[in-house]
Amino acid sequence: MIPGTEEEIIFLDEVDSTNTYVRDRFDALSDLTLVVADRQTAGRGRLGRKWLSPSGLNFYGTFCFRNVRDGFHAGVLCGVALLRTLAEATPEVDCYLKWPNDVYVGKAKLAGLLGEGVLRQGKIAGIAFGIGVNINMTPEHFAGLDQRATSLKIASGRDFDVVFIAKSLAKSLKRCYINYLDSFDGIFSEWRRANRLIGRTIGLVSADGRRCEGIFRDVTETGELLLEYARPDGTVAVEAFNCGDVSIGKSSI
Repeated sequence: MIPGTEEEIIFLDEVDSTNTYVRDRFDALSDLTLVVADRQTAGRGRLGRKWLSPSGLNFYGTFCFRNVRDGFHAGVLCGVALLRTLAEATPEVDCYLKWPNDVYVGKAKLAGLLGEGVLRQGKIAGIAFGIGVNINMTPEHFAGLDQRATSLKIASGRDFDVVFIAKSLAKSLKRCYINYLDSFDGIFSEWRRANRLIGRTIGLVSADGRRCEGIFRDVTETGELLLEYARPDGTVAVEAFNCGDVSIGKSSI
């Protein structure tokens, strides 16, 4: 189904989490509806991490995917749409994807993405895909965080209209969706090119807690990271990881 001409956006003053809002109201929402909140009281990132969600400063939104039931495909669509939106709004800021679902500027995190499946009768009925972007935060807002973070304001020296960013993102996602319906390969290739750490040395903590360091060789068409690393016995392995935390080394970028 090709979506209509108008983007459907629901703006909320406050919500616990836009992902939760979409999951709870999934059956009543149209495909590609975007739910945006001025403030989240229980925003979260990957692995249950809390996402800092102050009022009026950032973008917190979730897309409702009714006709995309593959979480990786939804992530590719949202990642490409977000990068296109950022390139239009801030052409002077060099953004890239850090596998699996983060957007970085240099070695600092700008945005995070989180997809959650919506279950109906034990089957995936769709995806609630959340995006959080630091827009107008200042260095003071990030004091005390355990990872480097940035915002569009810090990176560009300018203030931004969060509502304008939301509307631009909704339009960008719709264009990506139409491209996706024609061919996933084109959207995937654009997403893969944006993963600039491919070919670089990275650190990775796998889902089972293993720590590896090696060369990020590629991303498969199902979203797995291929890491080449040396085993303790000196032999070289190439292993596929479907989730994990990537760390950027001094020579990574």
